[in-house]
Amino acid sequence: MVFGFLNKRLSRKSRAKMVGQLVDALNRFDYEAVERLISPDMKVVDAGGYRLEGAAAVIDADRTFRAQADRPQIIVDTLDHWGKGMLLRGHLESPMAEIDGPLMWRIEFTGNRIGLIETTRPLDRMTAPMFASRRSAQAAR
Repeated sequence: MVFGFLNKRLSRKSRAKMVGQLVDALNRFDYEAVERLISPDMKVVDAGGYRLEGAAAVIDADRTFRAQADRPQIIVDTLDHWGKGMLLRGHLESPMAEIDGPLMWRIEFTGNRIGLIETTRPLDRMTAPMFASRRSAQAAR
C-alpha cells in the first residue's frame, strides 16, 4: 500500500497546481517553497545547452540571477498538459532588455515533484543556466 502511494503519478490538476506554486514561489523569492516542489536531482536545461543539475544548484542560480537582474517576474500566459508533463508559455517581465521577453518551459515530473525544466527563450535573452555558466567562468579567471 505504501509503495503504491509513493509511485502514484500526479493528476493533471495536481501537476498544473504544482507548476503554479513553483512560479509563485520563484516570483516571491520563497526558496524554501521551491525546494519542497522540486526533486533533489532537478535539472534545468536551456536551448543554448546550458544546464543546472541538483536542487541546490538550481536554487542558488535562480536566487543570484533574480537578485542581480532586478527581480524579474514570470508571467504565465498559457499552461497546457502534454503527456505526463506540462508546457508553460509566458514571459519574464523585467526592466532589463536582456531579461525581458518570451519564455517557454517544458516541464517533466519525477514522482510527485518537478524533475526537469527545459527552458526556451530567444538566444539573446538570459536564462538562469546561462547566467550560472557565465558566473562560473568569471569566477575561474
